[in-house]
Amino acid sequence: MTPHGAWLIDLDGVVWLSGHPIDGSVEAIELLRSHDVPLLFVTNNSAPTTNQLLNRLLRAGIAATANEVVTAAQAAASLIPSSGRAVCIADGGVREALEMRQITIVDEGEADAVVVGWTTTFSYDTLAKAATAVRSGAMFIGTNADPTHPTPDGLMPGTGAIIAAVEVASGTSAVYAGKPGEAMASLVNSRLEAIAMVVGDQIATDGAFADRLGVDFTLVLSGVDKSVPTGVKSADRLSTAVSQWLAAQ
Repeated sequence: MTPHGAWLIDLDGVVWLSGHPIDGSVEAIELLRSHDVPLLFVTNNSAPTTNQLLNRLLRAGIAATANEVVTAAQAAASLIPSSGRAVCIADGGVREALEMRQITIVDEGEADAVVVGWTTTFSYDTLAKAATAVRSGAMFIGTNADPTHPTPDGLMPGTGAIIAAVEVASGTSAVYAGKPGEAMASLVNSRLEAIAMVVGDQIATDGAFADRLGVDFTLVLSGVDKSVPTGVKSADRLSTAVSQWLAAQ
């Protein structure tokens, strides 16, 4: 079979839940690779560094390269001029992405941007610093708007919930870098010649990202969204989506 393009595959809720592989996901990725279908793992989770994501994939039984991983952290960093200054309210993935672009991370004070991403150390103090910098003119960048994060124990607060607090405190709306934003689309398009499919567990982010890219979308029901609107292609999990697609080729 001649591949029609790459598959863009979300991680949380599609490949795994809190690092635990969803049944059939590893085999589904192996099946796509056996048919020479290019893959790109595209995640709105900005907390892990690239190496952490690669190690998590490897522990799950999936070998991947750094060029096969695109994160909302990388998309956020791409919006800031190289060698700029940024207040960073986020974990390691965002900090790594900023440092790769030689952006100086500052705790407070003059800054070109404020980047807010996933973190478990959000506090009143960090909220105040972020809001103050935004009110002083810094560009306000949110890695992604996802309000929740899927885990085996149910939904937990997502990055969007943290960003919302900064939006209220600063009186400014964030520019979102991750799916379905233009920054993420630009990163993906810079790595691929053609795209066949976006697979994700959230219509508002993954589905809208597919619309922005002008490609097919399959909603898997193993993560956040559990109901399927009319006209949306769906599968119970990634392995089913792959089987359906291959059968149609």
